[in-house]
Amino acid sequence: MRRLVSPVLVARDDELALIASAAARAAEGTPSTVIVGGEAGIGKTRLVDAAAERLEEEGFAVLRGSCVELGGEALPFAPLADAVRALARSLDEHALDDALGPARAMLARLLPELEIDGPATEIQPGRFFELVLGMLGRLAEERPLAFVVEDAHWADQGTLDLIAFLVRALRGVRVLLVVTYRSDELHRGHPLRRMLAELERVRSVERLELRRFTRTEVAEQLAAIRGEVPPADVVDLVHERSEGNAFLVEEMLAVVESGGAEVPPSLRDVLLARLEQLSEPAQRVLRVAATGGGRVSEELLAAVSGLAEQELLAGLREAVENHLLVVDDEGAGYRFRHALARDAVYEDLLPGERVRLHGRFGSAIEASPSLAGVSALAWHWYAALDLPRALEASVRAAREGASGAALPEEVARHCERALEVWDRVPDAESLAGVDHVGLLELALQATIASGQEARTLTHAVEALAELDPEQDPRRTAHVLYLRSEALRRLRRDPFPDLDRAAGLLGDEPVRELANVLAGLANAHIFDGNDEQARTAGLRAVEVARTLGAADVEANALISLGGARSYLGDVDGGAADVREGLAIATRLQDPDTCVRAHIVLSDTFEVAQRHEEAIAEAEAGIAIARRHGLMHSLGVFLAGNQAESLVRLGRFDEAAAVLDDALSNHADQSRLVSPRLMRAELLLRLGRSDEARADAAATRALLGDEPTHQYQAHLCLIEAELARSAGDHDAARTAIDRGLPEGEPMLGRYVWPLVWAGLRIEAESGEPDAQRVEALRRRGERLDPATQPAQCHRPLVAAEAARAEGADDPELWEAAVAAARS
Repeated sequence: MRRLVSPVLVARDDELALIASAAARAAEGTPSTVIVGGEAGIGKTRLVDAAAERLEEEGFAVLRGSCVELGGEALPFAPLADAVRALARSLDEHALDDALGPARAMLARLLPELEIDGPATEIQPGRFFELVLGMLGRLAEERPLAFVVEDAHWADQGTLDLIAFLVRALRGVRVLLVVTYRSDELHRGHPLRRMLAELERVRSVERLELRRFTRTEVAEQLAAIRGEVPPADVVDLVHERSEGNAFLVEEMLAVVESGGAEVPPSLRDVLLARLEQLSEPAQRVLRVAATGGGRVSEELLAAVSGLAEQELLAGLREAVENHLLVVDDEGAGYRFRHALARDAVYEDLLPGERVRLHGRFGSAIEASPSLAGVSALAWHWYAALDLPRALEASVRAAREGASGAALPEEVARHCERALEVWDRVPDAESLAGVDHVGLLELALQATIASGQEARTLTHAVEALAELDPEQDPRRTAHVLYLRSEALRRLRRDPFPDLDRAAGLLGDEPVRELANVLAGLANAHIFDGNDEQARTAGLRAVEVARTLGAADVEANALISLGGARSYLGDVDGGAADVREGLAIATRLQDPDTCVRAHIVLSDTFEVAQRHEEAIAEAEAGIAIARRHGLMHSLGVFLAGNQAESLVRLGRFDEAAAVLDDALSNHADQSRLVSPRLMRAELLLRLGRSDEARADAAATRALLGDEPTHQYQAHLCLIEAELARSAGDHDAARTAIDRGLPEGEPMLGRYVWPLVWAGLRIEAESGEPDAQRVEALRRRGERLDPATQPAQCHRPLVAAEAARAEGADDPELWEAAVAAARS
């Protein structure tokens, strides 16, 4: 069989040079990203193959993985799984453990063959991304690393988010990131299109768009394949019909040289024309392989095809020799050399033939589960239109995934497929082993865990419509609690659901009540209702202890401690938080440990104990870095630490902390705290334009939603920016926005706004007496026993007197003394 693939790479010298240049920068410690686009068959993989070969010659380690689509759905984190699987094959166990580090427990969700102590850890995207970042950094310590992600047009959202994160977060490590995608797959709403638009603004990113070959380059490719200069008429025909697409050049040449009298005009016909030249066993193997998806084992091919062993082997050999199938990297199965060929074969199947083949896959996997997982089984029964079996397998896949190695988004997908067919399956509840509400509850938990809060709300509405609160108060309360969590993450009001759930549960000590009470305590703290937070926290701790629910107890203690601290009992509140921290440490729950340090640093800052606040933030940041939480919870600690440093006048240290936090890619809503602190710091340093830019970016994120502590801080900065520019009307508007009437709010945020409002009146030249009196009364309504009050009350009194035209040096002396104390 004449070779089909050119032994040399044609017409891609400039592209190889660009990748080499990016690699050279990466080798010097400046991470770089190259994004390679082009239509299907244009030669992206061939370019990457050549580049990878050169990089390995230059001392790079190369990890590669491909995004995979199965049944119209992307497999979660498929390229990362490929890369880690290859890594596991190339390293001994000790070296592998050193390379994976703390990422190993989460990676075991993708690769169950990774041996770990205990169950695999649920993948939490922000934390997982940081752990992957750390893994790549460790791998790049010994020698530069190239991480290649192919076929990003088929990527799941998690993989796209990981790519975007790595592009921005890779700093100071010797890593080259290469991403390929099909440009002709990007419809207007494709998520990759949006991501590419965002990444174009990143300086470390370079984009390549591979062009088609000219006639001269087609002739060069054909000469390399044939080993001799092709006749001009062959070049003309191949160039005309392939239009310079590298893959089609190869396919068209194969058809021409087969002696066919007529060359088909379309890509699909070209590919199928080659298929028709094969023997019947080879054609059957290809049809079965196309139905199986990305990679199919020889055992599964045998079971589904029905071919005798010798026929199967002959068909496989023929398909491989004709460059239609290739042996996969692990040598355990086969896949199509190019997805275009697989698509053409699959689409050429008659509808009934396709359904029957999927059914044979389902029967084979059901008879021998080791051939493929329950996830593949669920897909094949669904595609076979066997809805009862599809329902049963989808629910089983969801349940096993929720307690095993599957990602939450995969669990959610199985749940939603089961929900889709539920009404079309007689006796669905008996087959599924769960009632419809139970399936919705599983979907609720999966969508929350995978960050699909909007889907959570949709499923919650459906579940609540089916539940009778009087007949099933606990399940109703559980659904309400889950919906409140989604609402809280969307920065919407969770109280109606939490209050209703608490009312349904009464006083019976059950886990649902402990969760709801802990949720109430946390929500009340955020809203500034400290007494209500303390009451809910005390009861949550009591119920959790009665049940022995240590995880709920830890979180309840932390919320309780925060509430007590805000009520003035700083040491008692800190003791509660430390008790919760000890429990979380024992449970090896780093998220709760970091949350404890967030509350402790905040507690001590409120009490003006700045050094203790800095120490708690540093301790929490150390945990966050170790467990991959720096880009999520860690950014809140960075904001807290910077606040304490600013209060002590340690501006350079604060700037370093904030720049580090803000230079890392994270959910923008999580960056509000450090961004606000940087705006305040810049304002104090007299860099008003930069402060205004940070304030505007934060305003775009928050809008007018009632996130009280952020709104108050932002309004204070906006007021000070307007005041310093001499725009007292705009400054007054900002103060009014930050001090809405009737809104409960932490005194620590109200006092500075009251002081700033009075300062604006004093400096305006025409103070508004009514505003001065209203601001004075607002301060008088605040608790005078708190540390913020002790510091700010003298300032408010002095500023009010100045605004009323009775500036008093003694009042200012008292304000200075309070600040010093």
